[in-house]
Amino acid sequence: MIDPSMRPELWLHYGVGPNPRQFSAVREEYYYLEEAMEDVARGRDSRLTMISGEARSRLKEALGDGFMDRYVRWMDKNGVNVVTATSYEYPALLKEIPDPPPVLFYRGTLNMDMQLPLAIVGTRRCTEYGKEVAKKFGRELVKAGATVVSGLATGIDGYAALGALSVEGAQDPTVAVLGCGIDVIYPQGNEKLYGAIAERGCLMTEFLPKTPPLPRNFPQRNRIISGLSLGVLVVEAGERSGSQVTARLALEQGREVFAIPGRITDPMSVGTNAMIRRGEARAVTSVSDILEEFGEGGAGDEVRSVRFNELSPLEQRVVKALSEGEKNEDELLERCGGGVDELISTLTGLTFSGIIKQLPGSVYALDALETNIVY
Repeated sequence: MIDPSMRPELWLHYGVGPNPRQFSAVREEYYYLEEAMEDVARGRDSRLTMISGEARSRLKEALGDGFMDRYVRWMDKNGVNVVTATSYEYPALLKEIPDPPPVLFYRGTLNMDMQLPLAIVGTRRCTEYGKEVAKKFGRELVKAGATVVSGLATGIDGYAALGALSVEGAQDPTVAVLGCGIDVIYPQGNEKLYGAIAERGCLMTEFLPKTPPLPRNFPQRNRIISGLSLGVLVVEAGERSGSQVTARLALEQGREVFAIPGRITDPMSVGTNAMIRRGEARAVTSVSDILEEFGEGGAGDEVRSVRFNELSPLEQRVVKALSEGEKNEDELLERCGGGVDELISTLTGLTFSGIIKQLPGSVYALDALETNIVY
């Protein structure tokens, strides 16, 4: 049930929409919003010149007979909850950013005190490598006690959320921030994922119900993704990517930024490699790299054992070669044989299994922090 005390803020938010500055300007003019409601009801809007005429019309509409009752009933009926910036339950980190959203609609469980919220973002047009890395980092971060924050977008965001949800029994595994109304599933292909997050995590948005996923909404949405998080990991990003916008917002908000390095010939690694080169992001190749930044010491990364004789012949040759030291793809190709495609596929599989790790410049090494090879 929506707390009746939230109605004045819901009324104002309905009028000005997702515009924190206009919302704050009205709050500064009226200590009690009930006074603003009375002025609008009586047609006295001389104190509301800081908002548009359209907003004033919407505020008047919301004072119509039974409007707010119907609005609140719709939310109650559809399992939509509300938290405002003045509420105790409002996420503490989000309050720190410039222009925090004054009203958030959400479905699922909202944890105001997430211990280690970390965002994973990236391109919608991700590669198989990016897909598996997003799932792996999402899963391993949740195993370490983190909450994965993303945007429910196709590509990296969605796969990161899937990785987070794969950890059975995890509390608050993932939060998805929408660039549309809480009742709008976008993209439509993520309907199943939307339902899973609503059941085990949290979906949230500052946009009014029924708001379509307009392009201009997503940069605004991105500030919430970074604002909710202690750090942001960019898995893959093209030369022009919304993920880089999120990373820049994170830096402005004083958050940590990480990036997965990629091959210099891969278009979907141009953005991440550039961020690392410019010093805007720290290159990471394992979950431990991120956890160490927050003093977690790699908690939750269990070292497992893999028997050498259970690996394929090419996997064995790669592991044997890397046991002598780091090697790049050309060196491994010369040393281990097989075709280029077969080697890349094998390297990808060993990386996802935690047996090896990729370093900058397409260099590979054994990952002793995650896997112990039993010969």
